[in-house]
Amino acid sequence: MNPVIALPRRWWDARSVAFRKITRTLVLLLLTGAVSLLVGLSTATASSPVGPHEAEWSTTLNSRLTLDLGPLGTISHASPAGPFGVDVVIGEIPGEFSSSQVDTDSLGQALSADGSSYLALISRPELTIQAGLHALVADGLRRAGLIESVVLCLVAAGRLAARGRLRDAVRDGLSGTWASPLIGVTAVVTVLGLLVPVLRSDAVPGTRLDVLAHTPLAQARLSGRIADVVQAYGDQIVGRLESNQAFYAQAEDNLAAAWRASQEVGGIVDVTAASGTVDTAAVREQAEAAAARNSAAFPSPAPTPSPSAAPTSSPPGAPASSTSPDEPTGPSSSSSPGASPGAPTSEPTTSPPSTGAQAVAEHGRTTVVLTTDLHCNLDVIALAGRLDGLSGARLHLDDGDLTMTGSSPEQVCVDALTDAIPSGVARVATIGNHDSEATANQLRARGWTVTDGTVQSAAGLRILGDVDADRSPAGGTYQRGSENSAQIGARLARTSCKAGADVDVVLIHQPYTFGPLVSEGCAPLLLAGHLHQEKGMSVSRGGNTTVTQLISGAGKGGTSIGPVTQDAYLHVLSFDENGALRGWRAVVVHPDASVTVGAWNGVPEPGSALVGASRDALEATTAPSDD
Repeated sequence: MNPVIALPRRWWDARSVAFRKITRTLVLLLLTGAVSLLVGLSTATASSPVGPHEAEWSTTLNSRLTLDLGPLGTISHASPAGPFGVDVVIGEIPGEFSSSQVDTDSLGQALSADGSSYLALISRPELTIQAGLHALVADGLRRAGLIESVVLCLVAAGRLAARGRLRDAVRDGLSGTWASPLIGVTAVVTVLGLLVPVLRSDAVPGTRLDVLAHTPLAQARLSGRIADVVQAYGDQIVGRLESNQAFYAQAEDNLAAAWRASQEVGGIVDVTAASGTVDTAAVREQAEAAAARNSAAFPSPAPTPSPSAAPTSSPPGAPASSTSPDEPTGPSSSSSPGASPGAPTSEPTTSPPSTGAQAVAEHGRTTVVLTTDLHCNLDVIALAGRLDGLSGARLHLDDGDLTMTGSSPEQVCVDALTDAIPSGVARVATIGNHDSEATANQLRARGWTVTDGTVQSAAGLRILGDVDADRSPAGGTYQRGSENSAQIGARLARTSCKAGADVDVVLIHQPYTFGPLVSEGCAPLLLAGHLHQEKGMSVSRGGNTTVTQLISGAGKGGTSIGPVTQDAYLHVLSFDENGALRGWRAVVVHPDASVTVGAWNGVPEPGSALVGASRDALEATTAPSDD
């Protein structure tokens, strides 16, 4: 025997039987697993939407991503999956209504939603590509697992047939004169089958268009009629994309600047940032004036410094404690009016109520970001995720209408919001009239808690809600189930009043459910959207407790694709360790890309309301009348 071969063989024969069995098993699993994975990934197919269309994805070995638009032509791009290519065949745009139920108005709305989907696809193609690749990988892994199982079953069957001497049977089979040529031919065919598609240098169809330079599709090749359309309208599309990108880049800078400036003054006044800057002198002047008004309302001396006093920490997202410049200037809860500074006193103290910024600093423990009626505006969605990070949110609540029609291809809306929210932040969503059961399933698949009529826990809060009574696909609006909004509200009210329910928040899309919830009065905080108007907060005396209502939203131009044309509202809420609301603030994106981070507002007294989102509006609406 050749010495080069004999030495390893002697070493191998010297190993224990158990070692050799384990080694052979591991090698078998490694080799079959690698082959199974290669075959599974190279033959994977999956359904994943492209814009408003359903689409079928399949892997190839040509290193190209090819979008087949049927009679309109093709779009080809270098594959993001390396040696694996991807073919995408565009299917239909799904509809929910029969033709008899669609009129010209509803059709116009549907076509407008489709147009928004196309714009979202062009502006953020990576979301669609990632979703498609993830679907292909999942299918490839399933196929690989099946192939691996079949191979291992065949090996086991061979061992049984050979009475445990499979290696001897294989060795005898390979010793035949026919074995070597057969193995050689099989190996050559397999290698050629894998390498020819990779090495083939076929001409890539289509041409690169100059109008797409400096866009995500700069290297794409287009053919057929779609190339003519893009060539004719590409400048307009690119101009709109560039304008959109510039708008939201500025808005994000303004959000960060306004938030920092607001934290520096403890969140006691509104702060607006434009062009990435804040008039800090004006903000400080306003903060001093607000502090002076607080001091006038609740006069108190400065507390005597204590050498042993230790600084206290503030909760994430809340203004800092009294040792920090974020602490709002105001009366001390431990001081008594009229006492001499530094003098001891045994008289009863009069403590002002903790409201707004002061309440958040003293009692805020859980920060929550609230969104509603996003309607798949991917850029506002990205800003919402940025706000989660700036505020230190522990929970993100979405109050419905995340999508435009609730169609299956709008998975991209769910993916965008899920990816925008920082990891570790809990997520709860309710289903609005523009969302569907498909939307709910997509949210659950991405780790969201979706309201379902039961009390659910997230980030220490007990949340109750349910799907919206109405359904509004592209063709119109109809009642989704057997209950209308008032009936859903009555059922939720009964649930909230059950012993042990201890509901902290009701999250429901339409405020038309509020009536029974207020009259029963077992849930202390009701949140809704839908109206596309910022209604602010009102408080009523319910049957069992005081009920606070917050109806948020934005003008219809504040949720459409592209730069907002009306104010778009996001909200930040702060809860104490018992789940009670201690403060709330609005964050407003204006049509000029400026951003206002509103002051921390307290919960108003029962029978009163705070309308709007700015401190000036709040003071105007709550000021006593001169009559």
